[in-house]
Amino acid sequence: MNTKVKNLITVIVFLVVFVGTLWSLSVLFTPKDNDTDVGMIDWRSKAVLAEPNDTLDAVIVGDSQCYCSFSPLCIWEEQGITSYCCGSVAQPLNHSEEYLRDIFEKHSPKIVFLETDQIAKPLLVWQYVRRQLLPTFSILTYHNRWKTMDIEEVGAPRNYTHLCDLKGYSYSTEIMPADASSYMTATDKSSLIFFRNRKYVKRIRDLCRENGAKLVIVSMPSIVNWNMKKHNAVTAFAEELGVEYLDLNVMTEEVPIDWTTDTRDRGDHLNNDGAVKVSSYLGKYLAQSGLFTDHRSDSAYAQWNEFANKLKKTVEKDKAAKK
Repeated sequence: MNTKVKNLITVIVFLVVFVGTLWSLSVLFTPKDNDTDVGMIDWRSKAVLAEPNDTLDAVIVGDSQCYCSFSPLCIWEEQGITSYCCGSVAQPLNHSEEYLRDIFEKHSPKIVFLETDQIAKPLLVWQYVRRQLLPTFSILTYHNRWKTMDIEEVGAPRNYTHLCDLKGYSYSTEIMPADASSYMTATDKSSLIFFRNRKYVKRIRDLCRENGAKLVIVSMPSIVNWNMKKHNAVTAFAEELGVEYLDLNVMTEEVPIDWTTDTRDRGDHLNNDGAVKVSSYLGKYLAQSGLFTDHRSDSAYAQWNEFANKLKKTVEKDKAAKK
């Protein structure tokens, strides 16, 4: 055997051992529960898997635009429809797909909302590769977990037990006004939706269809992140996909956002007042679909009433404190 062949075999063996070690450590170090005490990242969005089986009517996936704008308890209080916000910081589309695959194993949502901020953002090659690797090689994220791990976790199955009172929503009453003078300026131009983004949205659409769910693409109000070029691009893409598109940035009568009072950070994200307007509209949209039953008087969903009352008291307390 010549030297080149020996070197090639050595490299292959090294790579197999290296990849196998990374995968094994990922299985070992990935938290088996979604509690922050065991080191789970994005525990609120992953708490969707702690919800009792087949109890969610609708879900939304996306980045911070959805978890700052979509309040499931607002929808519950007004419509009695159960929903969950599976939003996480800078969530890429391949992670949205993974969220949905996990959700469909436990739940049967009839409508899935996909927020568009991640569709419009370019996904660079190195980001794409890294985000492709993370679901399989979670050791890249949880490499410090050895400090907090218990021996009981070794070999234990995944069992998420920690419920999120706000069902994935990020509550804030902070007010930082925004200048909306050039917001959604009319244009016939369109921005570019990258090939990889298109591929994943199509995969998400097909996954929803396979599981009997309707995919609805939605753009949350944001001065910082949205404009008419993106609106035009997503409108054309939605028509190509054969799915409904709701751009709340242009639906000012249905969702009357006041950018002097309804944003927490100068037009990037909404505060609770803005989120209530968005959620109230989307709740009516869900109710008008005729697909859902009002669960508010169902004792099996009593905890939803408890959580909604808790949020209501928090809002009332915060408003009283500002007077």
